[in-house]
Amino acid sequence: MSDYPKYRVAAVQASPVMLDLNATIDKTCRLVDEAASNGAKVIAFPEAYIPGYPWWIWMGNADYGMKHFIDLYKNAVEIPSLAVQRLSEAARRNRVYFCVSVTEKEGGSLYLTQLWFDPSGALIGKHRKLKATNAEKTIWGDGDGSMMPVFETEYGNLGGLQCWEHLIPLNVAAMASMNEQVHVASWPIGLPQEGHLFGAEQCVIATRYYAMTNQVFCLLASQIWTDEQRDRICESDEQRAMMQNGHGFARIIGPNGLDVGSPLAHDEEGIVYADIDLEQIIPGKFLIDTAGHYSTPGYLSLSFDRTPHQAVKPIGGGSQQAWSYEALQFANPAKPAEPAGRK
Repeated sequence: MSDYPKYRVAAVQASPVMLDLNATIDKTCRLVDEAASNGAKVIAFPEAYIPGYPWWIWMGNADYGMKHFIDLYKNAVEIPSLAVQRLSEAARRNRVYFCVSVTEKEGGSLYLTQLWFDPSGALIGKHRKLKATNAEKTIWGDGDGSMMPVFETEYGNLGGLQCWEHLIPLNVAAMASMNEQVHVASWPIGLPQEGHLFGAEQCVIATRYYAMTNQVFCLLASQIWTDEQRDRICESDEQRAMMQNGHGFARIIGPNGLDVGSPLAHDEEGIVYADIDLEQIIPGKFLIDTAGHYSTPGYLSLSFDRTPHQAVKPIGGGSQQAWSYEALQFANPAKPAEPAGRK
């Protein structure tokens, strides 16, 4: 890049409408509209935001969770679909980039996937979580290196990971190799039990480490827990006691690991904003570029396989498909009016 722009970014801290695809799409589009109206050009959403994180996997056995899995399956995001079309329209209407994490259904399986939209409304790519964490394996399949993109844009090189992917050194190294500059870190809530490995403090530490190691701005987006979610999936007092309202930790972190802008209260639903200057990345690269002058390829290196890995592989497989705005408009629902004064 010869230009290092200054612009506003946004990280969402909000609850989904649990296991309700259409209602969560409505809420996602409203949040995109709100962030754009406040000047944001790149917007980040929490992990598994559409249609909600499957918290039941930590609350009981598979028999207990099956009915919820069926609802998740029926409310998962397919590509293309009316749900994706509406997200596309929100990006185009507001002329923004945004990244939203969804439960994606492809074929007969579910995957945890970040979808990336550009200001034209195109679905420019997606990142599937490479390895679901612990009990998450009962819900989501694996991604691969073909769905680990970094996008060259007028706002810098944009990429993202989800949750504990930030703790895997090889993931961090792979993203550094693509010269990422602005990173969407999608997380659920920080579990409230004191000392829990999945608590908010540990998640923030992992994201700060990522920002410093790869010299990127991190847009850390998180959910919050609500009574509505508890009522939807909890059946016993013990299950209800596991979760306490709030426990969001969204923030925006600079390449030096420090907060840029002000985080919200842990139980506050809203959007964190910051004005960033990509030129601030340069001093970090002077000190440490883990994929460049600070690497040691003579005795430590990573093989990054970016070819698709499929159980059934069609002849002629290639890079992941990008869907233009026009390609996503296969149906014609009533379109909302353009916000007044939007350029």
